[in-house]
Amino acid sequence: MYTQVENETYPILGVNISPCSKEDFFGSIDERLQNNDEKLPPYFVVTVNPEIAIQSIIDNTFRKALQSSSINTADGVGISWAIKYLYNKSVERITGSDSLEKICSVCARLDQSVFFYGAAPGVADKAAAVLAAKNAGLRVEGVYSPDSPDMYFERLPLSTQIQMQHASVIFVALGAPSQEIWIYENMHKLSRCRLIIGIGGSFDFIAGTQKRAPLVFRKSGLEWMYRLYKEPARWRRMIRLPLFALNILLLKASDTTVKKTTIIKPAEKKIA
Repeated sequence: MYTQVENETYPILGVNISPCSKEDFFGSIDERLQNNDEKLPPYFVVTVNPEIAIQSIIDNTFRKALQSSSINTADGVGISWAIKYLYNKSVERITGSDSLEKICSVCARLDQSVFFYGAAPGVADKAAAVLAAKNAGLRVEGVYSPDSPDMYFERLPLSTQIQMQHASVIFVALGAPSQEIWIYENMHKLSRCRLIIGIGGSFDFIAGTQKRAPLVFRKSGLEWMYRLYKEPARWRRMIRLPLFALNILLLKASDTTVKKTTIIKPAEKKIA
């Protein structure tokens, strides 16, 4: 199952998206967490939304990180729409927030430890406490919130480095593209890690410092609209949504795969 999940993909603006179901995705994670072969690299998961796809066009390092991942899932509804529009294939959305909770449940069952890295000071600690309370037996190897994203693993406190090196799963909440680039640059230093995933603002949702969109918004694919309403400053990032849609329409019209377009222009670095 784990191998099958990796094989079939659909390119969206140069990012290969897996059409795997939630059942197959979490089944592959379960399988990887039970595999004791330390020669295997960490299972590197990216949950892709339209903003990430657009950012990858203008950020070479970010694009390399996405190309090196084990699996890219369809997080945003825009990605699901693009796959349906371009390939007539329906895919399930697999989000970072949902993955965080489910993976913690799997880790508690399999007695695998987790590490929470990122978010504002105190947020990761609270999220870890909430998830430990929900999942009896969940082993939290450690928690660390940097003052600012640092791409160098060696600059972390020694105790944090050791905790990370002993964790089976590492959740990285630095915001895209920082979190994926951090994983790409440092996962070879984490040989004992079995799974590493960027989860954006998920710690804030779990900790309650930010409220996630009501279920009706999430199911209808309008979570972005709710977040824009709650955080109007996000409007600059939302400009990427019509750019994404326009690129997909151009792809369909040309019936080819384009890797860049003149209509895209750089935006702020942290996007999720």
